Amino acid sequence: MLVEIVRNLSPRDFAQYLDSTLLNFDVDITTVLSYVKDTEIYGFKCLVLSPYHAIYVLFNKLAENINICSVVGFPMGYTSTKVKVMEAEELLVRGVKELDIVMNMQSFKSGRYDEVLEDLKSVVDVVKSYGAIAKIIIESPLLTYEEKIKAIEIVVKSGAHYVKTSTGILSKTNLKDVYELVKISSGRIKVKAAGGFRHAIEALLAIAIGVDRIGTSTAVQIFKEYLKLREELIEK
Repeated sequence: MLVEIVRNLSPRDFAQYLDSTLLNFDVDITTVLSYVKDTEIYGFKCLVLSPYHAIYVLFNKLAENINICSVVGFPMGYTSTKVKVMEAEELLVRGVKELDIVMNMQSFKSGRYDEVLEDLKSVVDVVKSYGAIAKIIIESPLLTYEEKIKAIEIVVKSGAHYVKTSTGILSKTNLKDVYELVKISSGRIKVKAAGGFRHAIEALLAIAIGVDRIGTSTAVQIFKEYLKLREELIEK
């Protein structure tokens, strides 16, 4: 199956699966601009930046040829709904096209599901009013299978476009988590895998399982590995 995916997926289409991500707290602007350039060169779906860097590059018109994504309530998710809504709106006004929003795990683990839904829907409604994309991070590695079912049910009800596995900070995602999210989602919502994807083989396995996006800080490395695999397979 992986051989067929590599052969049939053009470099351009493969790049569109990747959300190049730069959320380290100690990143300088030079590194950010190098990621902007790489996103332009390789054609990744978007570049995910912190709110600070997203606003900086958009205000200074340093990323006009790519889609900028940013994060809301990152990484813990337990900021108040009002703060999340304000954060989202400021980013959207600045020109951010996609937002990865962290679910309130404290509320979820307490079984306050109506509260979780209200929190997410409040942000998602704002995102959609700007014609932008909303992805909800549920930290799936920290959830039981039954909790994953409930979390996805809530995310679907919120109206979000994607459910995302994890921040990559609080937990790391394995392929079992990816498989379970795709299975539970059952086509009701798209799935973004993130949190530990470093190589092309991992990305291709996630695509084979059925994800629609992959968030990674090593998008260039993954893309180059994919090109090498493609070249080797086509030559055979």
